[in-house]
Amino acid sequence: MKLRKLEPRIFQTSILITVAVYLFSSSFVFNAKAAPTSTYYYRYTVDREGNANVEINFNSTDALGDSWVFVPRFSNWSFPTVTSGTIVSSAVVDTDQVMGQSYYFYRAFTFRYRAQTNGIFNMTIRHGFDNSALIVEPRGIFYSPQIGFQSDSAGKADVFFNSSFKVDPDKAIAIGAQVNYQPTQVLSNLVRFSLPENIIRIQVEFSTDSATPQYALLKSNDNKTFTFKSVVRYQTYARSVLKFYDGIYNNFTRLFNVTLDNVDVQWYIPDFQSLFTEAGKVPVFTGEKLGEININIALIRAVNGYVEVSAAHELVHLFLGRDGLSPYDFLWFHEGMAQYISVNLVSDLGYEGAKNEKNNLENGATRLIQLLGGENFGSISLQDWMPGYQPPNADFGSLYIASYYVVSRLPQIVHREGLNYYDSFFTLIHGAKVNNINVLALYLSTAANASVALTLQSWGFAVADLYNSPVSEMVKDAGKAVEGVNPVFQPYRSFAEYFYQQALLSAQRGDYERAKSMLQLAITMANLAPLLTFFTIIAILALLVFILNRLSKRPKPMVPPLPPEILQPTP
Repeated sequence: MKLRKLEPRIFQTSILITVAVYLFSSSFVFNAKAAPTSTYYYRYTVDREGNANVEINFNSTDALGDSWVFVPRFSNWSFPTVTSGTIVSSAVVDTDQVMGQSYYFYRAFTFRYRAQTNGIFNMTIRHGFDNSALIVEPRGIFYSPQIGFQSDSAGKADVFFNSSFKVDPDKAIAIGAQVNYQPTQVLSNLVRFSLPENIIRIQVEFSTDSATPQYALLKSNDNKTFTFKSVVRYQTYARSVLKFYDGIYNNFTRLFNVTLDNVDVQWYIPDFQSLFTEAGKVPVFTGEKLGEININIALIRAVNGYVEVSAAHELVHLFLGRDGLSPYDFLWFHEGMAQYISVNLVSDLGYEGAKNEKNNLENGATRLIQLLGGENFGSISLQDWMPGYQPPNADFGSLYIASYYVVSRLPQIVHREGLNYYDSFFTLIHGAKVNNINVLALYLSTAANASVALTLQSWGFAVADLYNSPVSEMVKDAGKAVEGVNPVFQPYRSFAEYFYQQALLSAQRGDYERAKSMLQLAITMANLAPLLTFFTIIAILALLVFILNRLSKRPKPMVPPLPPEILQPTP
């Protein structure tokens, strides 16, 4: 089987929607109403490895006041250094207590302050921020910690980059609730912003002075299945992914009933606009050579478990491809299965991020069904979705949610435990030809010992019930016979494939007699393909020998003697 290059968005999950909620959400925002009395000034100093020193300076001319500011939950930050005035009282609380919404990685430092006799209060909070810039040479993208402060203060921010970096002035923004804001000044190593909103983030792309990153080649425990080509600065995270793969690989081989070899894995940075809308991608794989798994490096900043969900998601795609299921035939099944298996597997391992992702998928499914007025996913043309083509009446989020819903609910419909049900399915399709929705439904039904066609039809799929047809067993036999023919046995493999496809069309129309005839022809042609190819080669060789023999027996043309005058000597 040969798969073409798939668009990166095809292999995203709703995982990054969740990341956005925890890391980068700004849906509940107070517009900053800048008052001349107080200002928050953020200063980020980014080093060559992408880590940053953060200073948050608060200055006020109020004699007495109250305020709050976001501080990191999981990294050390200094209690404010006060250079003018006094902090009367302070507390650290969850962010929902100051603004009605929780931010997973942050808490709020609330404080009452009194100005000095000169009428000024000034304090500074400092903390480090690892991986503030994500770098895979020659590109890097800085994405600030969540900026949050009381809305009656003004806000400003400066981002200072290492001298070896050069800012792209066209890719520097402050991201608000609904609007992105341009910087007020851009130099080669400095970007300056005024912050019109009090809940906001900063994103800046830059280039490095090195065109090629330093790589470390890391191997899985068996030294053959996985090779992680990791940028050196991220090799600790890469080792964690390899350990995760080592832990789940045997479970995957049992589930999918196939094995993988020589799988390459690497980090990547999506383009500027897609930094947090892609979780990963699998480019190309042909026959036995699998394409590399690409994991968005931004996930290392997410809740524990999101990297693992993405890694498992992309691995599912490779296993499905090895099983002979192409996303060009049923992308909904690819994406639904990748999401269903990854979130359940990683949740069972106890990763918090996977549990959050599963909850988001379930909540998203509930909202989608309410929006559609039922479970008819034909209204968003789910069956027509394929790499490079998004149905015009659907958005990617709806397509991914619907795909997850179908795959997760099928086991419930047939009263089977999910992974056990799909284990039976993958065992059945081993060596089979499954490139048609009707055949896919046939094997799903066989695994369930009951037809799933009516259920799929109720969900908006155009599918025939081959399971309850008189040709169900012949379809499976013919498919395995055709799939088992080596591609070198041409043109007879193509003839068998043609008869098989004609049989499926006839069965779909209910013309089972013609379907039986075509299936029998397909089976016969598939079984005889090696012998017919042999005889064809012998016939061609015999014909060539005959032609060469005839040519050799043709009388040779007589060469006339030279004229006498040519033979006489020259005087």
